[in-house]
Amino acid sequence: MAGNRTNPEATLRQAVSILVEATQVLGIPILRSVISLQRGVVPETIKELRGEPPIVRSMVGVFDHEGSRQVFEAHGRSVIAIGGISSQIAVLHAVLGARRSGHAVHVLVDACGGLGKRTERAAFNQMEAAGATMSSVASFLTGMTPSLKDSRTQAVFGSLSPLWT
Repeated sequence: MAGNRTNPEATLRQAVSILVEATQVLGIPILRSVISLQRGVVPETIKELRGEPPIVRSMVGVFDHEGSRQVFEAHGRSVIAIGGISSQIAVLHAVLGARRSGHAVHVLVDACGGLGKRTERAAFNQMEAAGATMSSVASFLTGMTPSLKDSRTQAVFGSLSPLWT
């Protein structure tokens, strides 16, 4: 997985798989925005995200891209969760743009991969200093669930069950 040297591929895939399944249960939209350096070429992403149509951009900051920003605004969400590769580039600039746009941001560190541990740590520190909450897929999802008696909560915990096996 190009651009990811800090998070084992199996861990990242599991986190994204759980996130996709649980967000469907909770009715939380997923935006898959990818950077393409070549016009007309859509970069490959992990299979766990292939059901999500990509928004292709040619700039680093997702909030600097008009199409991506319009999709975010159309969903009307004040709280967003961000993950991706690489933590030092795409994730960092997504977080900074989201914060500048007034969003509360949760960085799902288990759904991120970086170029190197030292530089990823620096990027995470910068995100936190900008007001992002450093979190995980499990923490974010359980914070979004209603009562434990609710069927959606039970389904989310079902999605999280691979973390305990």
